Amino acid sequence: MEVKIFDIERDHQGIKDKLVECVRDVLTNGEFVLGKEVDKFEKAFAEYVGVKYAIGVNSGTDALKIGGLSLGLKSGDALITTPNTYMSTAMGLSIHGIRPVFCDIELETLNMDPEMLEKALKEERDIKLCIPVHLYGHPCRMDEILDVCKRYGVRVLEDACQAHGALYKGKKVGGLGEVAAFSFYPTKNLGCYGDGGIITTNSQEIYEKSLMLRAYGQTAKHVHSIDGFNSRLDELQAALLLLKLERLDYWNNRRRHIAWLYRRELDGTPVMLMDEASWAHSVYHLFVIRTKERDELMGYLKEKNVSTLIHYPTPIHLQGVYSHLGYVEGAFPNAEASAKEIMSLPMYPSLTEDEVIYVSKCIREFYGM
Repeated sequence: MEVKIFDIERDHQGIKDKLVECVRDVLTNGEFVLGKEVDKFEKAFAEYVGVKYAIGVNSGTDALKIGGLSLGLKSGDALITTPNTYMSTAMGLSIHGIRPVFCDIELETLNMDPEMLEKALKEERDIKLCIPVHLYGHPCRMDEILDVCKRYGVRVLEDACQAHGALYKGKKVGGLGEVAAFSFYPTKNLGCYGDGGIITTNSQEIYEKSLMLRAYGQTAKHVHSIDGFNSRLDELQAALLLLKLERLDYWNNRRRHIAWLYRRELDGTPVMLMDEASWAHSVYHLFVIRTKERDELMGYLKEKNVSTLIHYPTPIHLQGVYSHLGYVEGAFPNAEASAKEIMSLPMYPSLTEDEVIYVSKCIREFYGM
């Protein structure tokens, strides 16, 4: 048996004809940039998240960038996030002179530790923005994070790029902070066929600023009031995403069932599983395990035709691009320890129970069970 880490073609097999119809309709309509499909999708996604506004942009990275800049951040300010995330969480804004600062994570979920956040905010007074990352589809402890940030006058941008549909205490992520960023990279829970992203907010001011920033700083056609970018979600991607949005909850429920099955099949093995908090409804963008024999286990699974990946092998405070910040190994023990042990197992809606059982059986065999 061969088990892929992702299988987008198989996930979308049941809606293939409708996807082709969407492409045909957009090509026939001849409207390709910021037209009615983008408008419909923005309204539908805002309603899905439970916010007033959504602004489509060309990537999750740009959603983070424009979301942060819409709050008035400027060169010389600092942001704080965790080191165990994809580079774009920090780089979307560091390229504009906003310095990344990091705090450590809790090992149970690998998300931001609010106590470590407060410790960092006490020591660093230039921090203007906090970016908690709902990593792997599991929400952060947002009440505590929001409380800490409020006391220190720090604004909050949720990185929800892996958490489409995740719930924190019954509320969808993406509407908990002032602004949030989502990615529609093809392998996301809601993915397009290329790059795409969206910003969500309840603030009219942030909404209007984001609209300007995504389209050359325009307040009206050919009226440019601020520096801006060319960062627009195109009509074709919006039409495809609108179709897929109708199926997102079903796909997320499939992921949750697969995660439950993995937990059942891996119970009693030496691998460590990430917790799902009682107040959380994770959407399992990834199913991540931890083991000290990570590299050996990945090699064994490869021999058994099971694909795995590491998300992410090097904490970003140790990446060369941020060497000038002065962080050294040992600065964030939890993030660094987890990076040496984490591995992602196959996880996608069309993964079958037989495939999950096969992957789990291979892991048990590796440990002689």
